[in-house]
Amino acid sequence: MQKKYLMLCAVLSLFLCLFSSVALAATEQSAKPLRLARVPLVIRAYSADAEVENIIENRLDLALHVPLNDTMHYVEEIPSSEVESALNDVLADLKTQHRRVKMKDAMQPLAEKLGADLVVCPVLTTYYEHIYYGGGWGWDSFDDMMILDSGATVELDGYDRSTQENFSQSASRYFHEGYAPSGRASMLAKDALETLVSATEINKRVMRLVRVAAGSFSEGAVSEAD
Repeated sequence: MQKKYLMLCAVLSLFLCLFSSVALAATEQSAKPLRLARVPLVIRAYSADAEVENIIENRLDLALHVPLNDTMHYVEEIPSSEVESALNDVLADLKTQHRRVKMKDAMQPLAEKLGADLVVCPVLTTYYEHIYYGGGWGWDSFDDMMILDSGATVELDGYDRSTQENFSQSASRYFHEGYAPSGRASMLAKDALETLVSATEINKRVMRLVRVAAGSFSEGAVSEAD
């Protein structure tokens, strides 16, 4: 009788160990962090400056911010050097297949190469700013009037693994009037990017993926900061 009891205890112990292992594996799987591949700003414009680069990168910092991530590690951002290297490989491969490669075509292959859940890639395609004097040809023109001629086009590409969606949006802004700080090319790029952040919903995408992985965010805790 005692022998049967000991055997039963041993079987139960083994079952509990197996159950605990499965439960632990399931917990680890559910807690697996979101892998974010954020491509550093790609400049396809003739020129750019540090100001616009900082503006775009800082705005994306805010858009992709996850509360408490430093503590909870909901998001694992893939190192920029690894992302850039993988992107170069993907673009080189695509160029052997197509004459003209668009950045948006590289997003899904990049996600697959890096094992990323979300890819976000900002592209500056147009950027210029010229200042000259002259008010025009009319009788009321002023030759000493400072004219600002500027423009910026920003593109935001990416891939969302959860919806298997390759998204791409672009926005352009132009200014040709008397000089005003709001007409600076960097400010035009900032305004264009603001539109793209909203149109592509990258904040909602990253928070939705995090919510699925962590299952612990309340709706109020996951909204983008103002």
